Amino acid sequence: MKSFELNKPFFKKTVVLMLPIVLQQLITIGINFLDNLMVGGFGETQIAAAAFGNQFYSLFQFICMGLGSGAIVMSSQFWGRKELEPMRTVAAIALRVSFVFCAVFTAFSVAFPNLIMRIFTNEAAVVEAGTEYMRIIGLTFVMAGLSSTATYLLRSVGNVKVPLLGSAIAFVLNLFFNWVFIFGKLGAPRMEIVGAAVGTLIARAFEFVFVFGYFIFRDERFAFRLRNILLRSNSIRKQYVKYSMPVVISDTLLGLSITLSFVVVGHMGEEFSAASSIVNSVVQVSYALNMAMGGASAIAIGNTIGSGDIQKVKREGNSYMLISILFGLVLIPILLLLEKPYLGLYNVSGETLALCHGMLMVNCFFMPLQTNAYVSSKGILRGGGDTRFILLADSALVWLLSLPLGAIGGLVLGWNPIWVYAILRVEFPLKGVVCMIRYFTWKWIKEIRAEK
Repeated sequence: MKSFELNKPFFKKTVVLMLPIVLQQLITIGINFLDNLMVGGFGETQIAAAAFGNQFYSLFQFICMGLGSGAIVMSSQFWGRKELEPMRTVAAIALRVSFVFCAVFTAFSVAFPNLIMRIFTNEAAVVEAGTEYMRIIGLTFVMAGLSSTATYLLRSVGNVKVPLLGSAIAFVLNLFFNWVFIFGKLGAPRMEIVGAAVGTLIARAFEFVFVFGYFIFRDERFAFRLRNILLRSNSIRKQYVKYSMPVVISDTLLGLSITLSFVVVGHMGEEFSAASSIVNSVVQVSYALNMAMGGASAIAIGNTIGSGDIQKVKREGNSYMLISILFGLVLIPILLLLEKPYLGLYNVSGETLALCHGMLMVNCFFMPLQTNAYVSSKGILRGGGDTRFILLADSALVWLLSLPLGAIGGLVLGWNPIWVYAILRVEFPLKGVVCMIRYFTWKWIKEIRAEK
């Protein structure tokens, strides 16, 4: 019996799902990356301020990812069996929950931007530069959250082109309006870091109208309309809590841990903060590739489980596990080739550049298992419905190991910044090992059915 599904239909399905997702992930990251890059000429203070503002936004994105991915766990299997009414009910629940989360983030960031910045850093100049940036970015949360949830729902039924097109146009708009408002072009005032926030706000508003509007008014696979937002089902709600909420909690805790790791970095000096921001921007490109493969595998695995072909599920899972490790190995030379030209874009000190180099080497060392961790946890096991295990794996490794040890080493014992950075990221390769062990037990394959 075959162990792998390495054939033309498999690769075609993976590419069709993955390519638009990776492009959209890169564009989404690029919108935040543009803020960092385009204020890079104004020195470390504004780079760090934009980075910390975007890190709070990244925490929000992890919650959105959890909300959307949780919906995918159920809707992809329902789509595999063409059970449309349960799909629409899952969508209604996910959108309502998303709106509540997003409204809380908006209220907090608009009302307390100074407090948010002080959580990340005690550098007064960075706090001052980032406060107004944070207040304006906060206005994007509800729009970004609803369009993100709609994006994940569309992906679960194979519609990846519309969200990609919306993100692509938003990226172009962000680039243009950043140029206008950061540097004061076409008669606009020169706003520097605040101008970056204004450009992002305009881009996110367009993306919301385009993607969420399509989902509500045009999509025919879900056929979800505004009146469906109040759909309820006790059985679907219970299953959503069972399978989807662990994903929301898992991704929220993961995002919070990454945010707190930036807090540790932010209290170890402006150079380390700036270096971490610079490296994070380029490393997020590799994360985009990892998450795209994870997203593609979650949808494919979920659809196949829904169709009832469990042996094919195993063959597809084996294939994604193999490809993920090979993928990680390929990313290493790419990062090494990009290092020098990328770092040359920034006007920073030699000490900051040296820290950047060390951090990039850490990421290269971790990359194969890190890629496998994303694909196995955020893709295969999650698509199979094994969401409680992922919650335990995510929580234990970061909250009991990497984050406390990194905080103690960086803030109490004064360890070398590169070692602190490595410890703060060691949960990812360790998770790759843990998820690989779980994978070969086959206990992660769970069929989700709408109760009558």
